[in-house]
Amino acid sequence: MLVFHNIPFGGGDEVSCRRCAAGGVSAPLAMAALMRHIDAVLGAAPRVGVFFSDVGPLDHPDLPCLVDYAARAGASRIALRTSGRSLTDSAAAVSLLRGGVRIVEVTFLGSCAEAHDPLAGTPGAFKAAATGVGNLLDAAETLGVRVAVRGRVRVCRHNLQDLPATVMRLAEMGVSSILLACDSALDSRRSGDWVAAGCDTGTVNRVWVAVSGMDRDALGDKALHAFDAITISGVDG
Repeated sequence: MLVFHNIPFGGGDEVSCRRCAAGGVSAPLAMAALMRHIDAVLGAAPRVGVFFSDVGPLDHPDLPCLVDYAARAGASRIALRTSGRSLTDSAAAVSLLRGGVRIVEVTFLGSCAEAHDPLAGTPGAFKAAATGVGNLLDAAETLGVRVAVRGRVRVCRHNLQDLPATVMRLAEMGVSSILLACDSALDSRRSGDWVAAGCDTGTVNRVWVAVSGMDRDALGDKALHAFDAITISGVDG
């Protein structure tokens, strides 16, 4: 199991369903504050990974310096979460991997632009995320490095029935694994079958699907999918 400590960058508008709740933009944290957070995390638990969250990391002007700082401070692995928007430039993907990031989590809300964009509240958001995934995989091949590009699906009642199609689409993109991050407001009795169908779709398409935010009992014979090889402390799903 890979253990990461969360380092929230702030300054990002998290990819979330606008029909469930309005998204919020937090103020970006200064480099000095982020460096102190990295020092505190790695000082308490040396050689763990760091996970840069919020949508903001790729838009933060000091990201390359902070990735380098985390590596020199002893982080075993460096990962981040993104909407994919900033990776539509293939040079940005190359720069990210050259800097030492080896796990990138890209968030989706649906299987296509027609499903994803209205929920995200941003026209072109699905295309940007899909392009980002492709650019990361191309950059990894160009550089000859191993990178895990992970699809993260924020599951709510508005995209529940699209889960199997979303998992299939992500598998077609070539992601390493998929996380179904279930909203706490979901009724597990009504959503369990759709989440299970998403897990089955992953199995058929040879990509592991992990589930967070749902009780193992609600998953029935899919309880094994509650296991995730990545553990991130201090961050939701």
